[in-house]
This record gives sequence, structure tokens and C-alpha cells, in this order.
Amino acid sequence: MTSSPQSSPFQHARHSTNNIMLMVVAACIPGISISTWYFGYGILVNVLLSIAFALSFEAAAVSLRERHIQAILADNSALVAAVLFGLAIPPGSPWWIPFLGMGFAILIAKHIYGGLGQNPFNPAMCGYLFLLLCFPLEMTSWHIPSDALSDVQEFAPISLSGLQQSLQLSFPFLNLSTFSSNELIDGLAMATPLIESKLAGTSKLLAAWQTDQSMFSRSSETAWELVNIGYFFGGCFLLLQRIISWHIPAAVIATVLTLSILFYSPGGYTIYGTPYLHLFGSATMIGAFFIATDPVSAATTSKGKLVYGMIIGLSIYSVRVWGNYLDSIAIAVLLGNFSAPLLDHFLRPRIYGHKKGVAGPAGKGSDGDLGMDS
Repeated sequence: MTSSPQSSPFQHARHSTNNIMLMVVAACIPGISISTWYFGYGILVNVLLSIAFALSFEAAAVSLRERHIQAILADNSALVAAVLFGLAIPPGSPWWIPFLGMGFAILIAKHIYGGLGQNPFNPAMCGYLFLLLCFPLEMTSWHIPSDALSDVQEFAPISLSGLQQSLQLSFPFLNLSTFSSNELIDGLAMATPLIESKLAGTSKLLAAWQTDQSMFSRSSETAWELVNIGYFFGGCFLLLQRIISWHIPAAVIATVLTLSILFYSPGGYTIYGTPYLHLFGSATMIGAFFIATDPVSAATTSKGKLVYGMIIGLSIYSVRVWGNYLDSIAIAVLLGNFSAPLLDHFLRPRIYGHKKGVAGPAGKGSDGDLGMDS
């Protein structure tokens, strides 16, 4: 029996869509693990609830559109959106926060435009910003189990009571903990060191080293720095696997770093914050490597990606310092999404073999309706 003839030498994708999405989730694991260590099981509860609601809304939307449910769910795009959204909302959020957020993200921000590949905006950030505008108190209060705040046994895992407290906060109608939802500790008034100190502070990592205190000690306050380092290494993994390109994260980080250096004056007005805190004291790394690089809503050309990343970096710094919403990643990414089609239109590559300004058959330039090269 002869073998079937080989197909033409078409270019094949290195990874399928579902594998790409799973690798993005895997790259989030270091950051998720560190967040859980410092902030308790509420992070995992958020992620699991978001995944359950996202898959449910995805299945419902696909069913209404008379598409194959299993095939659509298998691309894992809803899974990634749910994980990123679950990491963005505060631990201890009640169950209806991920329910409403994922409902808006999947139904309004994704499927109303036609599903994966058609949505102009990042679904997870649309859901997050929708909740931030509607429920600002719930979206800026971080509830942390009491044993996650103690440091009696430095490397002891968070106990079962911590899990019960996290579940009690998510499901107030259940009687899972000896604490009522009103008695559970509000561990942080705001989410990050940048928000807590209005962009003023020093490196907690350096302070931990100087005092011979372990960086992983829960009382060392190194959480957000280590979380950002975790997402940085996860982003590097995605770069090595060619899941994302370097253009967007490099442009975002370089822009934030440059602006923070230009406006920061040591010993002066502290509203601008230190460059170190702008990179490692908030959500810059997960924003640069995991959120801004969404392949559907981001720019696609090389020059477009660089300008797109610069727009996001400029927006992150501007909203943090001069705006009212210090948790600026969602706003910045959506502004970048808004500009992405225009960037791809004007910064698209020149057609091979054509020169700028040479009239085409329709009286236009050789580069289509623009008549310009990249």
C-alpha cells in the first residue's frame, strides 16, 4: 500500500490555538503561586470561579449562535480570559463579582462581536473595568485570611481555616467559617504598594536583605515585588516559546521606566513614585507580558506593536500619576486596543518589490490606498 502524497510545502503553525492558550496559563503559575502564598486561597477561589462562569457563558453564547460548543470551548480562549480576570480582582470578592465580570467579558466584549478573532477589545479587561466603574468599593478592598497575615511559622502553608475564610467571603450565605464576613480581616485597603503609598516607597526586597529577613516571610512585605518577578519569568518563557514577540512588553516596560525616571526626583514630591516601584510595585509585568500581548486585540505589525506598547506604557504612567484610577492596566490596555487598528493600517509593511509613490492600476500608490511604506 503506497503512502498518501505529501501536501504542498505550506507554512504550518508551530502551535495550535488551544496549546498556545494552555502555555499562557502555565506561564502564569509562578505568579499565581506567589500570590496565593502571600494573599491566601482567595486568589485561587477567584480564578476557579471565573473559569467556571466563563466556560458557562461561552457555552451559552455558542449554543445561541448555533455553533459547535465543544470545538469552541477547546480553543481555551475563555480559559485564559478567566485566569487573567481572576488574578485582577481582589481576593475575597463575593461570587457575583466574577459572575458579572465574566458575563460582561464573554457575552458583551467577545461574542457580541462574533467570538474569538473578532473582538476589538481585551475581554478580561473589559469585564474588570466594567466592575471597577460599577462597584469601586468591592474592587479596591482586599480581604486576606488572618493566617496569611501572621508569620509564626515562616514557611507554613495557609491553613484549612484560611481556605474556609476565603470561601466564606466568596459565598457569604454559607456557614463555612467561625468568622462572619464582617469579621474577616481587610488585609489591605488598596491592592498594591503604589496605591497604598501613593507611589512613594522603597524596595521591600532590599529591606528584607538588610535585616536578614527571608524574602518569602509574609511579614517582609515583598509580595508584589516577587509576584512581578514571577510574571516576568513567565513572560520570558512565552518569549522563548515564541508565543509572544518582544515588541509589546519591551515597549511597555521601557516607556514606563523612562517616564518614571524623567519625573522622579529623590527626596522631592513623592506622587511620581520610584522607577523601581512602577515596575515591581504594581501589575506592570502581568500587564506587559500577558494582557497587552493579546493576539486578537493588540497591534499585529512590528512597528505597530512598538507604538502600541508605547501608548499603553504612557497610559499606565499617566493614569497612575495624574488620574483617579491608580490601578491603570485595564484602562491603558483598552486605550491601546482602541488604537491598534489605526496603527496596523498606517504602519503595515511595504509590499515586497513595490516602491513608495509608484502608481498602481487604480491610480493609487503601490502600497494600496495609502501609498506609503512601513
